[in-house]
Amino acid sequence: MRPIYVGFAANVLLVLLKYLASVNSRSASVNASLLHSLADLIFSGLILAGTLAIKLKPSLRYPFGYGRAVYVAGFAAILVAVLYLLVGAVEEGLRKLANPAMEVTELSLVLVALSLSVNLVVLVDALLKSRDRSHPALLAVIAENAADVTGDSAVLLALALGNPLIDGYGAFVVASVIAVSSASLGYRYVVSLIGISAPRDVVGRVIKVALSDPRVIDVNDVKSLMLEPGKYLVFLQVEVDPNTRVRELEDIRHYIENVVKSTTDRVDKVIIEFTGPKEPVKSFTSLLEEVVKLPEEA
Repeated sequence: MRPIYVGFAANVLLVLLKYLASVNSRSASVNASLLHSLADLIFSGLILAGTLAIKLKPSLRYPFGYGRAVYVAGFAAILVAVLYLLVGAVEEGLRKLANPAMEVTELSLVLVALSLSVNLVVLVDALLKSRDRSHPALLAVIAENAADVTGDSAVLLALALGNPLIDGYGAFVVASVIAVSSASLGYRYVVSLIGISAPRDVVGRVIKVALSDPRVIDVNDVKSLMLEPGKYLVFLQVEVDPNTRVRELEDIRHYIENVVKSTTDRVDKVIIEFTGPKEPVKSFTSLLEEVVKLPEEA
């Protein structure tokens, strides 16, 4: 995915630009922004590694592949951002407020403005690409660069005004941006690692496809699990006549699998368990009532 590679390359450039801006100014907000860019570089590097891991083929030890690697990498990146760089940004702001002194050069202003421009370009590119799909790595790029644009704008304002107090508070703005973006992405990664279900339209469609076969009496249970971003495994327990022959059961299985996969590309595997009629009847109605409570997107 191009925005992920572009984002990583941009972060390498941004660390260099902000390092030069930090060397050419005595600004807490610039120093905090440099820490933020270091966090972004680590973050995007880990996301890139996780994205590349998805392409590895499944093995006997990892039969469903490495699809969740991007979430593991993302969560590790969140820990780096919160536990180290957030603390560094807050400390920089406190130090500046305790010793309000500031030195701004024209070069530092230009470098921060250039950093802001780079982040805007990467953000727009990621937003345009996100119209096609909602990949967690792509969402991470969007969140990261939206936070960068906010942080760089605060830094540029502090430098332009040349007020050391605003500069100190600017470092807190950068720290807040790190905290908010880390918390929102961290939540998404954690729920995905725990094992969140497929969104309601996917689960609901699978149930309706199963019921569309007249040989299926009822759907007793449905479970789903994310295998990789945008791909799910779905388990179904369906009721059929106890006298149904094995060959016909295979026909039912193939029908459900083929129709499901032809109507949505988000179901990678369908596992079906057949059982005889059970109480209560029409279990699918209560299942559908639960399905509507699921989120629209995982």
